[in-house]
Amino acid sequence: MENLKKINVYAKDKSGMVHEFEYEHSNHSLERASQRGINNDRLSVALAYGELIQKQGLEFHILGENRIPDEFEKEKEKLKNTVVVTRRDCVITCYCAKDPYKHIKKKSKTYFTQRLAA
Repeated sequence: MENLKKINVYAKDKSGMVHEFEYEHSNHSLERASQRGINNDRLSVALAYGELIQKQGLEFHILGENRIPDEFEKEKEKLKNTVVVTRRDCVITCYCAKDPYKHIKKKSKTYFTQRLAA
């Protein structure tokens, strides 16, 4: 079970240098990834090559169609529009969306809760 919680991400920069990052699944993300058929390989590609948008204290890694490297051409349909939500080095949730940019850009910059007067 412990190995399922770890995700090692290897990303190659423009100079060809490989960088390694380690993320850990939350219990919620493990459950959601399983329900949605998103495996650790798919998460790794989204974390390594997805566009990073920071909102509400969270990091949204969006793997749009244009961000998928040529080496993953065969899996392009399965990979595109994958969204991984992280906070620091923890994966909070993951999902696929038809238009992930639209949904995330509508979010307010900060997360807030409104208290109702009694």
